[in-house]
This record gives sequence, C-alpha cells and structure tokens, in this order.
Amino acid sequence: MQHSSYGKYSKTLLIVFTVILLSGWTAHGNAEETTAKKAGGIQVKTATVELRDFQPIIQATGTLVPRRHTDVYALAGGQIEKLSVDIGDYVSKGSLLFMIRTVDYRLALQQAEANLARAEVMVRDRKREKERIKNLSEAGSATQQMYDQTITAYDESEAALAQAVATRNIARQALHDCTAVAPYDAVITARYLEEGEFIGKGKKVIEIMDLSVLNAEMELPERYAGTVTKGLSVDLSFNYRSENVVGNVVAVNPKLNPANRTFLVKVAVDNRNGSLQAGLFCSGRFKLPVKEKQMAIPTEALIRDEGRSVVWIIQDGKAYKRVVKEGSFSNGFVWILEGLNPEDTVITEGSGGLIEGKPATIIQ
Repeated sequence: MQHSSYGKYSKTLLIVFTVILLSGWTAHGNAEETTAKKAGGIQVKTATVELRDFQPIIQATGTLVPRRHTDVYALAGGQIEKLSVDIGDYVSKGSLLFMIRTVDYRLALQQAEANLARAEVMVRDRKREKERIKNLSEAGSATQQMYDQTITAYDESEAALAQAVATRNIARQALHDCTAVAPYDAVITARYLEEGEFIGKGKKVIEIMDLSVLNAEMELPERYAGTVTKGLSVDLSFNYRSENVVGNVVAVNPKLNPANRTFLVKVAVDNRNGSLQAGLFCSGRFKLPVKEKQMAIPTEALIRDEGRSVVWIIQDGKAYKRVVKEGSFSNGFVWILEGLNPEDTVITEGSGGLIEGKPATIIQ
C-alpha cells in the first residue's frame, strides 16, 4: 500500500513540473512575440495602387412590365350583351372586346333625331315668318312690337335647334360607347365580369397588355447618375431560364428618388415571340464605356466599416486608414474613384489589429 501511494505521488509531481515548465516556455514565447510587435509593428502584406483599364459594370435587379397596359372600362351602363374574349386571348387593334345591350340607346338616338328634325322645321318656319314681318314692317303694315316678337321667336328656335343637335350627338356617342374595341394589338390579362351581367358606367371589365415589348424597370444608385444613357446595351438574366436576353435603355429618369437616392431606368426587351411574361424578376448588367488608366487596388484591400468603404495604407512604416469611393470590380481589382493616390501602398492582409498611426511591418 505504501509503494502504491509513493508511485501516485511521484506521478503527480511529474505532472506539476511539466505544467510549470510549459507555462514558462509559453510566457517566454508570448513575451518575445510582444517584443517583436512593439519593435516592428503588426506584420502585413501590401500592394501598390495600379493604373488599369476598367470595363465598368453596373448590376441591378428589376421587374418586367408591359410597354402598354390598359384597363378597359364600360363607357355606357347596361347589360353586357357580348364578352367573347378571355384571359390569354390575343386581340388585334380594332377588334371587339365587349358590347353593352344597345336597344335602349338606339331608341334614345331615334328620339333625339326626331326632336332634331322638328327643331329644324321650326327654325325654317320662324325664319320665313321673320322675313315676312320684316317686309311688312318696311311697308308700314307691321308694328315694331310684332317685328320684335318675330325676332325673339326665331332666336328661340335657333337655340332649340342647337340643343337638339347636342342631344342627338350625346345619344349617338352613347350608342357608340356600347361597343369597346382593342386600342392596339394586345393580350387579355384579366376579365372581371361575365356576359349577361348588368354594370354601371365606369365599371372595369377587362385588362389588356401589349407584351410585344417589355420594359425592365430598375433602380440604380445615385453614384451612377449621368453615366447611363439611352441606347446603352444591357444583358438581362432570369432565374427560371438559362438564356440571357439583350435589351436597350429607352428611358432614364433625370429625377432622383429622395427616399433611397436612386433613379429609374427602363430597359426595353423584344418579346414578339412571347417567351417572357410581364412581372418576371430579372437581373441586369450595364456595360459602360471602357475607362483607361484608372486607379485600382486588389479587392482584398477594401474594407466595409460602418457603411463606409475604407483601406489601410502604409506611410513611413506606419498604418493609416483612408476613406475611399469605389467604382466597379473586375478580375480581382476594384476601381478607386476618390481617396487614394497612384503612389500609395495599401494593406491587403493583416489589417485586423492595426491602430491608426502605429507601426506595421511589411512581409512578402
């Protein structure tokens, strides 16, 4: 029993001695590392600002919307007599979309035309009477009062005629409004009512869209204002299909949205083959003209710091932070618009522990 206790005691002493020895080595190593950092600073890797040619690329997302979109309303109230189109149907310009029951409107037009005919007869009669009284008055056979009454009657008949013409025109237009036709070649994308239903004037009946050309509407950041112009080619891609589509910028809003500091751009896409649908989500790549000999640094040097873009540079063996404004990215490099000079040296690795104005050691 004593021999066993002595063995355990010896092992315990050996373990304690080993721990103390290792702790001494670790402390010695940390002291050496701390001394090295104090002497030469944190070790970093660097790169020099280069002058490179850039193909600026703007990437944005948007939604395809039809070039033309119309909600077709009933311009006359009544019963829907014909409604033969449905969702997905193609209609050509001028083709019938729907018709409101016309019987009552035809009768109203006939009544208005009859009233107009009576008014025209009345004007002719009053005109003849006016001429007769005028002649009698000149011959001294009619009083001034008779002549004045005749003129008044004639003027009233003229007014009645004008009113009858207006009423006839309104009735004619109401009958015309019973029929709705396609204002352009389009596709039916919604139908809200059925044949036989009674509707009031101003009720929406169907929706049509011209899908032959779709516009990808995209919001671009403020920093690209003035760089995107009409006619610029844009590559569009979609989640559900592998083939890209090429479009062209057809409209650029000169006004910025103050809420998010963006501006609207419309990219037109030929869709005469009907392969695309309105409402699709898309991604766009805007290829701007090549910029020659622009300041560029490796993308590893660029850091996001509280919403800002910053880089660390080395000057006289010390590290300093610079706020920069970047442009496009290409082949591992980022285009720097502001904040650096061509001769600057930027830190690409090891910036995690840097302190402003403190030494840093460059390693290969």
